[in-house]
Amino acid sequence: MDEEKKTPEEETAEKNAAPAEETEENKNPAQNTQETDESTKKIICALGYLFGILFFLPLVLYPQDDFARFHANQALAVLIVTVAGEVVFGILCAFLPILGILCGVFGLVMFIACIYAVVGAAKGEKWNIPLIEKIRILK
Repeated sequence: MDEEKKTPEEETAEKNAAPAEETEENKNPAQNTQETDESTKKIICALGYLFGILFFLPLVLYPQDDFARFHANQALAVLIVTVAGEVVFGILCAFLPILGILCGVFGLVMFIACIYAVVGAAKGEKWNIPLIEKIRILK
């Protein structure tokens, strides 16, 4: 077996060679994965508000997480209150057309509340929507 012998200069050069630079991805892969998972969770929770029927996504993907459960519950409550309110105002508009304005105002208020909730979910906060915060459908 023929091994190559290194000269003392080559050995010294190898020892003194600068180590490869560590990038953010190489420093701690577990931490990077955890940060990615948290970002994904925030986006999933925000989707529940944007598309009401997707309220269940945080529950399916993160069944034991309190943050996901909070936002799934609140997104479901927003969906139910919005649909119920629009139905009630729609029926009332048949009898009193002036209530059509209230129906539009109600829809606008719920839309603004959803935007605030989406921003809160994206920031990782548990922001309660007034009056809806007391509705606990999911335990």
